[in-house]
Amino acid sequence: MCFENQSIVVTGGNSGIGRAAAKSFRADGAKVAILGRDQATLAQSVAELEVFGRSCDVTDRSALEVFMADAAHHNGQFDVLFANAGIAAFTPFEGHDPANFKQVMDVNFHGTVNTIAAALPHLNDGASIILTTSVANQMGEPNSVAYAASKAAVKSLVSTLSTELAPRGIRVNAISPGPTATPIFNKLGLTGEAIEQTRAFVSAATPANRMGEVSDQVDAVLYLASKRSSFVVGQEIVVDGGLTSCASLG
Repeated sequence: MCFENQSIVVTGGNSGIGRAAAKSFRADGAKVAILGRDQATLAQSVAELEVFGRSCDVTDRSALEVFMADAAHHNGQFDVLFANAGIAAFTPFEGHDPANFKQVMDVNFHGTVNTIAAALPHLNDGASIILTTSVANQMGEPNSVAYAASKAAVKSLVSTLSTELAPRGIRVNAISPGPTATPIFNKLGLTGEAIEQTRAFVSAATPANRMGEVSDQVDAVLYLASKRSSFVVGQEIVVDGGLTSCASLG
């Protein structure tokens, strides 16, 4: 797959799947723009990957519009948008915290909507939009009400926007990662032995007998971004090692 001179935007491009995708696009000749909230990791990624980048909160529509306009000016109109920025939060529903629920929805769902809306004027006809959902939107795991709902809402965009943007030839698809070894996984409040136990537990519950790696997700992203997937529209590609064929992790 060759992305020579294509203009590509990756949100959440300063870590995890987003950073790895940006690195792969860049290595394949693309002109890449990334954004992220953490200024330190963003600056490091911009320097190491040699990409255009800026610290930006996806809940801030005005800031996103400025970023997208500047990225388009720097790299040209966009051929690919990978709307990947998001947060993970897992808490029991009992004692429901409306503020926490709103934060997760604001970042994961409204942030994705803001990202697409801000990028749309700068997208070439025939561009590819790739969203990041999660197997949480279909598994019904405990303690994931806010996160699962936010990712299910993102999944709904795949179908509706595919239809609405079809006249411009813009394809909308999503990757749906299973448990993957990313910084988000390491921020779940687990430490040391607990992390290794969780990895072992998840691996045992997965037909592939391992946790997902970032590279597993990036391969799917690159496929959806490429012309090889030109007849793939409105789909959610589940990359989970077969986990969702199991009834539950619980």
